[in-house]
Amino acid sequence: MVAAARERFATQGFVATTVPQIAKRAGVAVPTVYWAFGSKRALVKAIRDEWLAEARTGERLARVLAIDEASARMDAAAAFMANQWLTGADVVAIQLDAMRSDAAIAADVRGVLAERALRLRAIVEPLEGLFRAGVTMSQAGDIFLALTAFEVYRDLIGRGWTTDAYTQWLARTLRESLLARP
Repeated sequence: MVAAARERFATQGFVATTVPQIAKRAGVAVPTVYWAFGSKRALVKAIRDEWLAEARTGERLARVLAIDEASARMDAAAAFMANQWLTGADVVAIQLDAMRSDAAIAADVRGVLAERALRLRAIVEPLEGLFRAGVTMSQAGDIFLALTAFEVYRDLIGRGWTTDAYTQWLARTLRESLLARP
């Protein structure tokens, strides 16, 4: 049911997709969808949760956080972000679409984005003494968040970049923007 909802939301949009369409695509009865999820809103959350599990987000982030050397950490962070967006660009687009019409989804996603900011700032916090001159911890976190934003990935891929080109650019840009020269 989650895969069917993900496919329908991605192709038709959140508002235009109905629970009967999801049920038909999943090969189940409409009451089964309501019994399992209760609403389209809950399906959006289930889609996100499934994506994060499939992308092994927690495990991959832990690997980034385990790297002590600053340049290697930025390279690993870039690869981590590329994997997130490669595996979940459609999920992010679904959430953005659903936020426009559902205040509860919008509130949920704002909470997720706040949590994302905290988790991603943890990547740069241990490097504070290694920042370029004039870059504060707060600025470093903001720069990291801005450069790794989904919209940047989406726009570059939309302009014909490959995920590898994005990853290489992001790693280089993070190092150059945040880290002092040796």
